Amino acid sequence: MIAQPAVALLSHTFNREDLFLSVFVLVDDWMVQNFGSGNLPRQTQMPDFTDSETLTVVLVGEMCHSKRNRAWLRQVRASHAYLFPQLPEDSRFTRRAEKVCHLLPAFRRQILHWADADIKPVRLMDSFPLPLCANYRVLQSSHPISGTSFGYCASKKQHYFGLHPLALMTEEGFVEDVFLAPGNMGDSPLLSAYLSECERRGKDLIGQEWIGDKGFVGKVRQDWARAFLGVTLHIRQRDYRDWIPSFEKLLDRLRHPIEGFLSVLTTSFHLTDVLVKTDIGLYRRVEAKITAFNLARYFNLVLGRQLSDVARYAI
Repeated sequence: MIAQPAVALLSHTFNREDLFLSVFVLVDDWMVQNFGSGNLPRQTQMPDFTDSETLTVVLVGEMCHSKRNRAWLRQVRASHAYLFPQLPEDSRFTRRAEKVCHLLPAFRRQILHWADADIKPVRLMDSFPLPLCANYRVLQSSHPISGTSFGYCASKKQHYFGLHPLALMTEEGFVEDVFLAPGNMGDSPLLSAYLSECERRGKDLIGQEWIGDKGFVGKVRQDWARAFLGVTLHIRQRDYRDWIPSFEKLLDRLRHPIEGFLSVLTTSFHLTDVLVKTDIGLYRRVEAKITAFNLARYFNLVLGRQLSDVARYAI
């Protein structure tokens, strides 16, 4: 594990200013290491407000469980203007945040590296419903988000209108990736689509072992994933008998924590209540939420606290 010195600011009683400073130091150091400055290379001259500051405001807002961007920016202007004297108006900040949101997956991978969460080969995967519109308002909606459709959540026994994402996590509860899919796509084709996406992006999966629920079952897919991507899929088989083999019980025990991780993301970080109207807005908020979730767990890991105590940073 690599313990960043800036995390020491959060070791005892801290305020939001300390949280801003800790996150900014980590983000800015990472930006300078990868791009040479706190800004991405651009042809046009940018104002004094840097990309590092943009990512810091976005991530701290998600760590503080803010639901609406405008309300969060009002808080920053009202209470922390001395930290961000060049903070743009709402519309310009939103555009800046959309231009740098593609950096969030890379920064999230850096957090996994700092926490040594990318060393172990085991990954936990599960899907969850992402409602974007109440069913009774569907006819009034313009359906601005791509892939939105009606879906059914068997665990909650309810229909919803939205997306059906797949989450991939490490054993320690760090989110490695979230793949957004249409709401009417079942678990089995969802996993196939995600594996195809991993192949398209050239993602290195050799030696990894993914553990999933019985909804992802598929012998042909497992053989293809092992042959072409080097990843072994351990899928819980369906209960066609009255007894459950010991290996299936082991898979149940190994994948059980992911339900708790997703519960924190959906309740505290409002992952299923993103309040967006565009594709880029949805992508930005989802990436920001899971990156902030990882960052909070990394802070706890460095400070020797319980990893699940992410609500500690919602100040």
